[in-house]
Amino acid sequence: MITIEKHISSTLSPLNDTSETLKTPSIITKSYSDDDLRRLPKKIAKRIENFKPRSSQLDREQLESAQDPFRGFFTLFWIAMGFYVIQTWAKNFESAGILFELSFFRLFSQDAICLILSDAIMIGSMFFAVLLQKLIAMRWIRWRYTGMIIQHLFQISFLFVPIYWTFVRNWPWVQSGFFVLHTISMLMKLHSYSFYNGELSDWSHCLSDLKKEYSTLLGESKKSDNGTEKLVQLDELKEKIAQVEGYLAGPTKTINYPNNITFMNFVDFLLVPTLVYELEYPRTEKIRPWYVLEKIVATFGTFFLLYLNTETYIIPTLPNVSTSAYNSMIQMLFPFMVNYLLIFYIIFECICNVFAELTRFADRNFYDDWWNSTTWEEFARKWNKPVHRFLLRHSNPRISDGGCIKKDSNVLVFLANVSITINCIESTYVGYIVL
Repeated sequence: MITIEKHISSTLSPLNDTSETLKTPSIITKSYSDDDLRRLPKKIAKRIENFKPRSSQLDREQLESAQDPFRGFFTLFWIAMGFYVIQTWAKNFESAGILFELSFFRLFSQDAICLILSDAIMIGSMFFAVLLQKLIAMRWIRWRYTGMIIQHLFQISFLFVPIYWTFVRNWPWVQSGFFVLHTISMLMKLHSYSFYNGELSDWSHCLSDLKKEYSTLLGESKKSDNGTEKLVQLDELKEKIAQVEGYLAGPTKTINYPNNITFMNFVDFLLVPTLVYELEYPRTEKIRPWYVLEKIVATFGTFFLLYLNTETYIIPTLPNVSTSAYNSMIQMLFPFMVNYLLIFYIIFECICNVFAELTRFADRNFYDDWWNSTTWEEFARKWNKPVHRFLLRHSNPRISDGGCIKKDSNVLVFLANVSITINCIESTYVGYIVL
């Protein structure tokens, strides 16, 4: 673990910044007060604790540990899924003479080329945020409030244009659901990248003002007879400069703002399986090709189970003239639960781990043991850690700064997580009904 003292040690000498014109010390108090500077070590400590090397709980390497009590149930689940496939194939072969049908495949493959192009255009439009942050880093515009207004207007259009496009194309629920949910996840990445760098740009201005005050005070100390008092003030300014420099740099000091504002850095953030932007993330030493292959095979294998379950046990039981909605829902309870578990495994264990391995992202804590949750609040915190981290940082800025007590922050994050969960389940069920 990196200590705060090591993290905030100064890497830039305030004495070297002689190119700036001198200004009066009163400029510094316009944006950030001494209370803001005192909160910086806490913000730096929280940033370091957010990410650390660890494995996901259902990862094969984790389950092979002798101390893991869940490995037996995990193995039993996949044995049960194997029996589930055999039973389904036998049922389909006896009734229709085929192993499975392709009606669901024809549904989600409809207009696939347009969907891929639309998704690519949506992702490509996100690079507008990099151009905006470059203008802010070059100090052509200020983040507060010009940059914030531009960013908000872009985010509004970024969300509603894809939603409108799904109606224009008249896509089925599968394509519409994927495109809208992917847009929402990319919107969270976009928001985190822009607002984190926007905050760093404000601190960059603060750093420049602190250095100007330091240069001014240093010149005055050489001409003044009261050198002791000036030296005390210079030491205080050095400490403030070190704090701000620590916040503008990553935990390992290999990158700092504004050197992170590059297209490659943004591409890396788009690929890493997290919704929270950081200057640096913990990385593994190398990419393991066999691990990537294992997770890719697991992705397609689990998706096959998902397809078979949907095609055989959900689509035929949808409400019709002979079956009421109540009876259909009762018959779909178990298939829906199976689908929920399979979708969770595909997204958080397979896909997230593939991208984590390809980007050497070391923190694989995409979920906690949500199956042991005893309250909705605990479940909302554990089942989707990327969204939970995003909401903790961005749903209420006062949470990160200590201005909101933990109980209040938990309520906010819980309500947001429950809202997302209900919307996902509701849209999935409505999609099956429409189909």
